[in-house]
Amino acid sequence: MIEASLDPLVTFDQNGIIMDVNAATVRVTGRTREELIGTPFADYFTKPEKASEGVMLVFETGEVRDYELVIKARDGSETIVAYNASVYKDETGQVVGAFAAARDITLSKRADQEIQNLQNYNRGLIEVSLDPLVTFNHEGIILDVNEATIKATGMERDELINTPFADYFTDPERAYKGAMEVFETGEVRDYELVMKAKDGTETIVSYNASVYKDQSGNVVGAFGAARDITESKRAEQEIRNLQRYNRGLIEASLDPLVTFDRNGIILDVNEAKIRITGRSREELIGTPFSDHFTDPDRAYKGAMKVFETGEVRDYELVMKAKDGAETIVSYNASVYKDQYGNVVGAFGAARDITESKRAEQEIQNLQRYNRGLIETSLDPLVTFDHEGIILDVNEATIKATGMERDELINTPFADYFTDPERAYKGAMEVFETGEVRDYELVMKSKDGTEAIVAYNASVYKDETGQVAGAFAAARDITERKNAEIALHEKKAELDLIFQIAADGMCVIDTDKNIIKVNKAFLRMVKMDEDEIIGKKCYEILGGDLCYSEECPLEKKKNGESFLECETIKKLSDGKEIPVILNAAKLEQNGKFVGIVEDFKDITERKLAEEEIQNLHRYNRGLIEVSLDPLITFDHNGIILDVNEATIQATGVSREELINTPFANYFTDPEKAHKGAMKVFELGEVRNYELVMKARDGTETIVAYNASVYRDQEENVVGAFAAARDITERKRSEHELEETIQKLEAYTNRINRLMKTTLEQITEEKSKGVILDVTGVPDDIEITQPLINIARYARQFGATCIITGIKREVEHELLELGAILAPITTERSLHDGLRYTIAIIDEN
Repeated sequence: MIEASLDPLVTFDQNGIIMDVNAATVRVTGRTREELIGTPFADYFTKPEKASEGVMLVFETGEVRDYELVIKARDGSETIVAYNASVYKDETGQVVGAFAAARDITLSKRADQEIQNLQNYNRGLIEVSLDPLVTFNHEGIILDVNEATIKATGMERDELINTPFADYFTDPERAYKGAMEVFETGEVRDYELVMKAKDGTETIVSYNASVYKDQSGNVVGAFGAARDITESKRAEQEIRNLQRYNRGLIEASLDPLVTFDRNGIILDVNEAKIRITGRSREELIGTPFSDHFTDPDRAYKGAMKVFETGEVRDYELVMKAKDGAETIVSYNASVYKDQYGNVVGAFGAARDITESKRAEQEIQNLQRYNRGLIETSLDPLVTFDHEGIILDVNEATIKATGMERDELINTPFADYFTDPERAYKGAMEVFETGEVRDYELVMKSKDGTEAIVAYNASVYKDETGQVAGAFAAARDITERKNAEIALHEKKAELDLIFQIAADGMCVIDTDKNIIKVNKAFLRMVKMDEDEIIGKKCYEILGGDLCYSEECPLEKKKNGESFLECETIKKLSDGKEIPVILNAAKLEQNGKFVGIVEDFKDITERKLAEEEIQNLHRYNRGLIEVSLDPLITFDHNGIILDVNEATIQATGVSREELINTPFANYFTDPEKAHKGAMKVFELGEVRNYELVMKARDGTETIVAYNASVYRDQEENVVGAFAAARDITERKRSEHELEETIQKLEAYTNRINRLMKTTLEQITEEKSKGVILDVTGVPDDIEITQPLINIARYARQFGATCIITGIKREVEHELLELGAILAPITTERSLHDGLRYTIAIIDEN
């Protein structure tokens, strides 16, 4: 039974010293049985002190449940396990040691890690967005925000969470109405609001929001993304409905068990093997083991390897069923021997063979016990007098004691036992009562050998009827006593395994009465044993299978098979527990007497599955709510996921984008790949400009912001990238540059004109200068330099007349801030010439 378990099993004494281990313990530690036995139990864990505390706790409380430790193997590998342990006692009721079973909980830890990774992924998705993101509930109360929201409002995260969403807008009533509209319609698009910050700053934003749901499809909250539309209103995009990632979990069935001989011929199979192959027991027995796999040569090689090495572990094969169905299995196999130690065959188990191996081991032990040991020696016979002095012995006594006849006669009968006082008392009891039956003693021989014997003695009389002595016959019961002790210990061990099993188990008779349960079952139903025993099974743990044709008891009673299945069981208080149910029939003397039901509580697994699915939905909502194209890629720059904005920007579907190079969607792939790799070198990249190219040839200038995201161990597993469309901004920058160049050219022309004009006035002593601005735009930036030329000319002694300015334009220039005094203006060049000639004539 111990060796049948794939879980590491170990027994240790009250000092924590290992007394026995099974093969699973040998494998997981990488040490032989001889290396383990006699060493401290705590030495084989990463935290010996915690392991020692667990050992002491077992003896203090009687048992330990789900005690987490990390086993360390000789090669350095580590295995996370949950230990269940309880004490065991000798026939006098004294605690002599403890039995411990380690359950590998690596998978559940992986589930915890996946949840943690998804939570990290969520935070990365929130924080990578350049837009403020917020989630709120049906009352409009904020549940979560990103860093952009903190910056936009000037509030800390703790100040924002659990406050009304509407409080951070200039029109709270309209903001609240918009939040409620999300839950009424499922989404809100382009909902304009004015966000107000702590310092009074106001920002016009366009909100896009949509609801997100739990596993049951119930709306539990809403995502809201605010796009600052002061500059980027042109970049608004529609958000699609949330999509679900469906990731199912593979349900394991019962483990197939098979035994085969040295030629690979099947000797026996279990019900699981019958179910998985679709063949009856008669069809399987006597056929080659290898015939039931897609690769018979490999299967045969594995079967033969068992006999060469003694065992095979984790040997992968593909099992094929009668209907063509294929199942990948991992076989664990080992040889088994007869009572003389000769290998007679091999056991093979696919995947978890804990329960079936236990049943197999129990059957094997009972068979060996039933065969017994043949008693070959004669019983020792002795006669002794009223004082217990030996009068005569037979040859069997001589052999049993190792003493000669002359050495035995006339010596005390009691001297040849380990407890002389008890032996003498038994001898005297014969004379008091006339006989003694099955009086147990331990006989010791000359060489120190001890034998447990059962004495039967009676008096014998002389011819006068007086008791003359006693005759005693000793039956050697050493092997029987050892067998009784072994059987008692084995039954105690089997009951202990039943009691410490991680799954809830109960035994039910043919009338559906519960007759036995284990501790896991009591914990599962939260009842005491005396409240359960004798009750109907459906009264304690009901469900859809009760009263139906699928009832395990009814199916087994009718000789039908019962396939392991996932179902919901209901407690008497109405609480529902998801379980994996399995059943095995019980027989006594070939008669069906009931079943054993096994309930694996999968509540935590279901909760983990639901949480993982909710996190996946939350991820999708965070990705899709962003108006900017969002992409995640791995260390090689291969796209892992995209949002709807990326699909619209590239004109390529999600299926076509995922698993393709990120750099393929830009006009300069080399620069794009370099930027992607730079993220992993630096941890982030900001405002990295690229030109995105769409399938139809459209090009969009974007600024990429990207950062890495990590798993639970802080290892970088990928990067988020968000692209902001900066096409309009780049166009504005180009126009501004052109305007500056034009102004610079105009300024240079004005400067040259001023220099030339003033030089001519100086050289030629000019008395009058006419500046004609007919056709020049009515712009103070253009006109003011010409007016300045006129003013400087006056300082050099020349009268300057500006012509071509209309009166209404003159008034507009004055209103714009142009200083015309003391400059003379005329409407036309003709008027300006006439005025200039008149001034010259006056002088």
